[in-house]
Amino acid sequence: MTRRARRLLTQLRHFVEDYERVYERRELLNRPWEQDFVHWSWNGREWELHGHLAPPPDGRRRGATADGWCPCRARRPSHPPD
Repeated sequence: MTRRARRLLTQLRHFVEDYERVYERRELLNRPWEQDFVHWSWNGREWELHGHLAPPPDGRRRGATADGWCPCRARRPSHPPD
């Protein structure tokens, strides 16, 4: 495989990963009630536990994306006000 083909495949893989990340976030924003289910969220430094309801026993991840993004973070400022 040529260097150009490898670079193209790498760029395509990054595009697909970015698309999947955006898709997951969009799906969570379209299901705001899932924020109430207990889930772990990554704040950039550590994992935080969010929610107050037990998730359904179907095993599906709810409340956060695979990389730990949660809509709670989108509404909350990342730095405390001065």
